[in-house]
Amino acid sequence: MKYLKKYRIPFSGLALGSHDFEFDIDRAFFDCYEYSIVKDGNLRVQVNLLKQENMMVLQFHITGTVSLQCDVCLADFPAKTDIQERVIVKFTDEDLSENTDEIIVLSKHEHELDIAGLLYEFINVSVPHYSKCSEQGDNITCDPEALAKLDGLATNQNQEEETSKQTDPRWEALKHIKYN
Repeated sequence: MKYLKKYRIPFSGLALGSHDFEFDIDRAFFDCYEYSIVKDGNLRVQVNLLKQENMMVLQFHITGTVSLQCDVCLADFPAKTDIQERVIVKFTDEDLSENTDEIIVLSKHEHELDIAGLLYEFINVSVPHYSKCSEQGDNITCDPEALAKLDGLATNQNQEEETSKQTDPRWEALKHIKYN
C-alpha cells in the first residue's frame, strides 16, 4: 500500500484559491486492489482543488484507456474512458460520519486528502456492465475463432436438446395411467 501514498494531496499549506494536481494510473495502482474489475490501464488524472475557508471542492477529470475483458469472446481489449466527477470536502470538529457520495467530512486537524479510493471508485463504476469489443473498443471486433467455437457449442447444445425431447417409453407408459 506504500504505492498509494503518491495519491495524497497535502492541502494544509495551500493558499485559498484554485490549485491543480496531476496523477498517472497504471497496472501498479490496480494491483493494490485485490478485487478490482479493472486490472490494467493507462490513465491521466487531473484534479482541480478549490480551497475555501471551511471546505474544498475537487473536480476530477480522468482520461485514458482501461483494459477490459470482452463478455462475448473473452479477449482483453483497451477501452477509452473519460470521467468527470466532483467531490466536496467539509471540515468539522463534530460528527465525522456525515460522508456521502459527493461530500467527504474531515477533521479540522487533517492535513492531507487521500484520493486513491475515490479514483478507484470512479474508474470501476465507469466500467460498463456488459463489455464487448465492438461496442467499447476502438475499431476492434470480437475474436472470430472464439465466435466460431461458441457457434459450434450452441449447435451441439441444440442437437442434444432435440435428442432429449424424444420421450422415454417408460414415461409414455405412465401417461396412460388414468386417475380413478
